[in-house]
Amino acid sequence: MSNWISTIETTLSQRANARWLTVLFSLSLIIGTTALAQNPLNTYTNFEGSQTTPLRISADGTRLYAVNTAAARLSVFDLTSPGGPTRMAEIPVGIEPVSVNPRTNDEVWVVNQESDSVSVVSVSKGIVTDTIRVSDEPADIVFAGSPTVAFVTNARAGTVSVISLSTHQVTKTISLTGGYPKALAVSPDGSKVYAVFAVSGNQTTLVPPNLAPPQPNPTNPALPPPPQVSKIVSIDNSTYSFFLRFNMPDNDVAIIDANRQRVSGYYAGVGTLNFGIAVRPGVGDLWVTNNDSLNLTDFEPTLKGHFVNNRVTRIQVGSSRIQAFDLNPNLDYNTLPNPQALAKALAQPTAAVFDPGGTFFWVAAFGTDRIAKVDTNGNVLSFVELGASGATADPRNKRGPRGLAVNGPANRLYVQNRISNTISVIDTSRGSLIAELPVGSYDPTPAEIRSGRGFLYDAKLSGNGTNSCASCHFDGDMDHLAWDLGDPGGNMATVVSNGQTFQEHPMKGPMTTQTLKGLAGLAPYHWRGDRASFADFNGAFQSLMGGTPLATSDMSAYTAFINTIAFMPNPFQNLDRTLPTSLNGGNAVNGLNVFNTVFDGNTDSPTCQSCHTANPGPGSNNVVMVLGNAPQPLKVPELRNIYQKLLFNNNPRADSVDGFGLNHDGNTPDMQTFLKEAFPLIARNATNAADLSAYSLCFDTGMAPSVGYARTVTATNLNTPPVAQDLVLLSNQAKAGNIDLIAKGTIQGKVHGLLYDPVSNTFLADQSGLGPFNQSQLGTFVRSGDTLTFMGVPPGSGRWMGIDFNLDGVLDGNQ
Repeated sequence: MSNWISTIETTLSQRANARWLTVLFSLSLIIGTTALAQNPLNTYTNFEGSQTTPLRISADGTRLYAVNTAAARLSVFDLTSPGGPTRMAEIPVGIEPVSVNPRTNDEVWVVNQESDSVSVVSVSKGIVTDTIRVSDEPADIVFAGSPTVAFVTNARAGTVSVISLSTHQVTKTISLTGGYPKALAVSPDGSKVYAVFAVSGNQTTLVPPNLAPPQPNPTNPALPPPPQVSKIVSIDNSTYSFFLRFNMPDNDVAIIDANRQRVSGYYAGVGTLNFGIAVRPGVGDLWVTNNDSLNLTDFEPTLKGHFVNNRVTRIQVGSSRIQAFDLNPNLDYNTLPNPQALAKALAQPTAAVFDPGGTFFWVAAFGTDRIAKVDTNGNVLSFVELGASGATADPRNKRGPRGLAVNGPANRLYVQNRISNTISVIDTSRGSLIAELPVGSYDPTPAEIRSGRGFLYDAKLSGNGTNSCASCHFDGDMDHLAWDLGDPGGNMATVVSNGQTFQEHPMKGPMTTQTLKGLAGLAPYHWRGDRASFADFNGAFQSLMGGTPLATSDMSAYTAFINTIAFMPNPFQNLDRTLPTSLNGGNAVNGLNVFNTVFDGNTDSPTCQSCHTANPGPGSNNVVMVLGNAPQPLKVPELRNIYQKLLFNNNPRADSVDGFGLNHDGNTPDMQTFLKEAFPLIARNATNAADLSAYSLCFDTGMAPSVGYARTVTATNLNTPPVAQDLVLLSNQAKAGNIDLIAKGTIQGKVHGLLYDPVSNTFLADQSGLGPFNQSQLGTFVRSGDTLTFMGVPPGSGRWMGIDFNLDGVLDGNQ
C-alpha cells in the first residue's frame, strides 16, 4: 500500500497524464461478511446543525424541497396534491444540510454546514452531480446578479462565496464586517443580495475590573463584600470614553451589489441575534426576525423571565428607516408564572415568508411551536398552533418550526420542523393545521436526542413563554455576549476541586456565554466550576427563566441530549489533521512544542498541558484554581473553540465585530494579549508567543477536518491531480481511523451507496451480489459515465450513511 501511495505522489508531482488512474485503481480483493461485523451498528454524531432556509418550493410550484439535516439527505415532494405532499425522492448530500435552493426544476443546490460545501443535485438522476467546496460553516444560498451567480454565506468565516453557475468554481470571496452571516435574500429586481448577521451583537462590551465601579452591597447581610469585577457597558457610554476608543459598528444586514459583487452598505439597529429575512413583494422592504438581548441589565433576579425580546424588524429600503416590533406587545413580565402569556407567546422567531400579495407575512416561532400571521405594521393578526396547545409545554414532542414556504395559488403554507423532523401543512385561507408528515422515510436520530432536544429550545418551560435556554445558547452554541447573572441576595457556594476548597461569591460579575457543545466529561461546569453536574443548571428554569425546575427524569433526558452535541472540525487544521506551519504569523507545529515544554519561560516548570490537556481533548483538566491575580477562583477553560472567540478588537480606532473575547468575562481580545497578561515571560519571546497563539487557533475539536470533506468524481475530472490527491487523502484518513469513507452515486447507471474497508482497500456495495469493487473497477464505471461522490463521515457512521440507512441489517439496495 505504501508503494501505491508513493507512486501516486510521484505521478502527481510530475503532472503526468491519465496513466495515474491505472495505479490509483489497481488493487482488488474479495470482502466477506466478517468486515461487515466490524462496523458499529448505531453510531450517530450530533452536530446540532443550524438550519437557515431548509425548505423551498420550485418556481413552477410542483415540488417541495426539504433538507433532512439529521439524515444528510434532500427530500423531494410532489405537490400535485398541495394539501398532502408526496415524498418522491431522498437524495444523499453532505453532512448537516441546512439550506436548499432550486436553480431549475431539476437542479437543486444544497448547503452543507458541517461539510463546508454545496451539493449540486439532479432530482431526475437522484444523485449529487457536483460538490463545491466553500468556506467554514456555510449557511444559505441564493441566485442573483447579471449574469446570474450563486451567493453562499460562510458563517464562521464571515464571508460570502460567489460561484459560477456554469463552472461551479468560487470566482470571488466577499469579506463582510459582522458576526456570522447566515440568512440571505434577494431584492425584487435581483440587483441586491442581503446577508443577515446571525450574531451581530448589540454594541455592548466591557470595562475591566480596575476601571469598573465597585459592585453594590449585597442584599443578603450574611454575604461578605463582593469581588471587584468588570462591568458591561454600551460602546457609546460617555463615562468610559477614555477607555472605549475602538468602534463597534452595529452591522446587522449587509447590502451586496449582486452585479458588481461587492458590499455597498450595511443596515444597523435590527437585532442582537438575527435569524430569518423576508422581502416584501413589489415593495422590496425587508423584515428580519430577531431577538433583542438585555445583557446591559445586571443580576439574575432582575432579569428573571425577561432577558430577551422577540421581534420582527422592518427595514424600509427607500428611506433606510428601521423599526422593530415586539411580537409580544403589552406582555406583563412582572407576573410569573403567567399562563395567559404562555398561551399566546411567540418566542425565537426563526423564519419569515410573505404572502404573494405582500399584505402580510408568516413568522415561525421556533420556541413556542406557533406560526404567526403578521401585517406590515408589525401587528400579530393570528397564529396557528403546531404542537401542544395553549400554555401546555411538551418538550419531548416539540416541533420547532424553522423553515417556511408559501404555495399561494393553493392557499397552503409548508412549515419545516427541526426538532420533530416533520413538515406541517397549514391552510392559509382558514389559518388551520391540516397535516403533518415526516421529512424522510426514516429518522436516524437516536431516541436520546429526540426525547431530550426539546428541553433546550422549549420556551413554554419559562414562566411566560418568551425565553428558553436557547435564547443565549441557540443551536447549542453561544451568543457572543457577556451576562452578569450574579445574585446580591444569594449565598456563598463551596467548591471542592483537586483537594482544595473554595468559597465563591454569588455576585460573580459578567461572564460570557459558553457553548453547550462537547460537554460530555467536562464536569464541573461553568466558568467557576460551581456546577458539579449538568443537572445543577436545573434551577435556572426558575431563577432565570421564571418557570419551574424540571422533574428528575426530564433533566436526565435533557442531560443525555446535551452530552451528544459535538464540535465541528477546526477549520485551521490541515485536512489530514496535521498542524499548519504558517498561521497568523506563527508556526502551530512549533507552538505545540512550546505548549508541551515551556511554562513562562522556564522549561523546568509545569507546561501549558499540565492544565490544558493536549489535543485531541477538551484542552482543560477541569480543575478549579485561582488563576494569576484573578479576584475569584475559575475553572481551567477548554481550548477547543478558541478560534470562534477572536472577533474582539479593542485597539484604538479599530472596528470590532464583538465586544467580548477570551477569559471568563471576555475582556481579552486575543491569545497574544492573554499571554502578556498571564504569562509575560512567554510573551517576551515573540516567536514563542506567535507560535503558541497559532497552535491555540487550530486546537483539535475532537473531530477530524476530513469529516464531511467530499469530492464528486466524474468522467470530466477523473484524470485530474486534485481528484487523485483527495482520494488518497480520504483513504489515508480512513486508515488512520479519523473517518469512515463512503461513496454515493451511480454504478452502471443505477443509484447505489458504497462503504470503504481500509484494511482491504475495497468498497462494499449496498446490494447483495453487487461488488465488492476494487478501485480499478470504480474508475471504469466513472469513465463509462457514472458519477460518484466520496465523502469522509464520522468514525463508526459509515454503515448507516453508506449502505444500510436504517440499520435494520438489510442493505439499502435490497429493500
